[in-house]
Amino acid sequence: MEEPYLYWLVRYVPDVARGEQVNVAVIVGRDGGDWAIRVVPNLRRASRLGGDASGLRPWLESIERSVHDYEHPPLALFARADAPTIGRAWLELLSHRFNNVLQVSAPAPVEAASAKDGVDFLYPALVASPTAAARSQTRTRMVQNLAELYVRTGSLELGSSLLRRPKARLGRQRGRFDFAVVDGRVDQLSQAFAFDVRDSETLEQELQSWNFIVSRLRTDGGVVLSGTSELPASEDVSVSAAYQEPRPGADARTVDVFEAALEAWQSLGVHAVPSTQLDRIAIEARELLNPVS
Repeated sequence: MEEPYLYWLVRYVPDVARGEQVNVAVIVGRDGGDWAIRVVPNLRRASRLGGDASGLRPWLESIERSVHDYEHPPLALFARADAPTIGRAWLELLSHRFNNVLQVSAPAPVEAASAKDGVDFLYPALVASPTAAARSQTRTRMVQNLAELYVRTGSLELGSSLLRRPKARLGRQRGRFDFAVVDGRVDQLSQAFAFDVRDSETLEQELQSWNFIVSRLRTDGGVVLSGTSELPASEDVSVSAAYQEPRPGADARTVDVFEAALEAWQSLGVHAVPSTQLDRIAIEARELLNPVS
């Protein structure tokens, strides 16, 4: 049986006495297996804690290069004579070597199909800087409109048959959805995404994290937490993704993120619903709770 994947967080701690810290990278891997790393694109957020976090960049680039070279070995002619063997022992050595302004956390398990999948899941939740750009006003309006349609068209009761921002547990993974329609079990889950944003990178990370949660749901099912109760969600539960398309003339990166999302949703059995047809989600919820005999 293969060892589980582990992850390590790389942290910036400008003042050890105060104990304030910010995560600047995540590493996922297992001994004898594959490894992956993702580092924050800038260190402005870290610098707000004090000091000049830009001084970390050479260290972070060195760690990133070591993982990359391990996964993609260069030709023998160009290989580094001191190239490290990536593994738990290497991470422990880094942890002891830094243990000051730059720190490496203790390992923790993560359920993932590969090291890259683990990084894609963990980075948005534990490392990426939150920005207002990805949470656009369009998304806010979509969520509000969908809530109203659930109540008015779907005849659902908020807090009873309709849960807002419910927590979900899928194996060892945790996640959230915008809405869950329930009746002793989970009948429908839904989430809204707006692609008319300026920060497509953050949106892409959120999509990767959400798609990973849905993939775990499709594989093993899960539960949605409602107060002290756990409501079962089967592998084939109905899942909808409401979306607002990119603006006309959007850059190629945003369009690519949008098209990749549609492709992923199709493979995961997620109903992709444009923002102009939100009532379809509410109507389906009503029919799931009150099936015609």
